Amino acid sequence: MTASGPGQPGHLLIEVLRILDRLSVPSAVVDGFAVSFHGVVRGTDDADAAIWLKGTSLDRSDPVRELTNAGFKAELRSGEADDPITAVIVVHDSYGNRTDLLLGVRGMDPAAPSRAVASTLLGSPIRLIGAEDLIAMKIFAGGSRDLDDAKSVLQVTGSQLDLKLVRKLTRRYGVREAKTIDRLIKETISPP
Repeated sequence: MTASGPGQPGHLLIEVLRILDRLSVPSAVVDGFAVSFHGVVRGTDDADAAIWLKGTSLDRSDPVRELTNAGFKAELRSGEADDPITAVIVVHDSYGNRTDLLLGVRGMDPAAPSRAVASTLLGSPIRLIGAEDLIAMKIFAGGSRDLDDAKSVLQVTGSQLDLKLVRKLTRRYGVREAKTIDRLIKETISPP
C-alpha cells in the first residue's frame, strides 16, 4: 500500500517497514499508532518505529541507502551526547509524509524487540512495541501528551500488564521516571 497524497504517514510507514523486513532488520512501531493499539485511539500525524541493527550485518548507512534507492528521501541524524535518541533515520516521501526510524533510545531494554506484538495496519502486517515498553518510553519522553498516552495505556491494559516489568523497564530510564510510573499506576490501576 503506497501513499497517494499528504496526510498518509501510515502508508509510508508500511512501505518503509517492508524494506526493513527485506533487510531482516527488527522493528516495532512506536508512538501514535502503538498508543492506539494498546490504549485509546487517537489521531496522529506521524508514524515512527524503533529499529535494531545490533545482531545484523548492517550498519546505519545500509537502511538509508536502501530507502533512498526505493525513491524516498532518507537522512541519518545523530543525537547529541545528552539526547535521549542516539540516532534517527528521517524518511520522507514525495507527498511530505514522514516516518522516523529510531536507531537507539538511551535506557531502552535490549530485549524490547522480543516483546513486540504482531498486528496489522491498513491490511499489512506490522509489529508494535509491547505495552510495557511503550509505557516506559512515553514516561521517559515526559511531555504532557506522552504522559497522557502512558496513562491511557495503563487504564486500558492495566489488568493485562506485567506491572513488575513496567516498573523495571521504567527504572532503566531514571529516578524521575521511576517515581512517575509509581504515581501513574497508583492513579490509574490501584483504587484510591
